[in-house]
Amino acid sequence: MSLILSLLAPVWRWIAAAGAAVAAIGAIYLKGRSDAKAKAQLEDVTNANEIRRKGADARASVDPGRLRETDGFRRD
Repeated sequence: MSLILSLLAPVWRWIAAAGAAVAAIGAIYLKGRSDAKAKAQLEDVTNANEIRRKGADARASVDPGRLRETDGFRRD
């Protein structure tokens, strides 16, 4: 064990610095991925809400007397 420690003694600071650099790069990468995932989820929810709103507006703007009951929606 002391042989390994004596061989690594001159370079242990470089090894520690490289480990810290790898950890920092990994943290930045994971933070970027989580931010991109959150942004994509927000965009998906926004688009889904817009689609639902447009569909509801389209159904509300149509005269029910002119529609046939073949599409599955019940109309008053």
